[in-house]
Amino acid sequence: MDQFSSQQVPDAVVSVAFEKAWSFVEKDPLLAHNRKAVLHSRLRTYLEHLIRNGERNTLNLANEAIRNLRAELALSPEQPGACTWTGESVRRR
Repeated sequence: MDQFSSQQVPDAVVSVAFEKAWSFVEKDPLLAHNRKAVLHSRLRTYLEHLIRNGERNTLNLANEAIRNLRAELALSPEQPGACTWTGESVRRR
């Protein structure tokens, strides 16, 4: 597992974790119907948020970002209880 110390640049951690997560996201049937630009943006935002909260293990980062992304995009906005993006977290309507 890749694990970075607090001295290493967070961008490097984001990049490694993003590549791990993206290899899954681009093949995930639940996520595949979404626009690539949206998936990239949301995934990166989740990773950056997790890093700000202290996580440095890239596998943990990738897995948690994927879970958050799936939760956010799992329900369509027209459905009751759909997820909405708040910039930092997912909020249920």
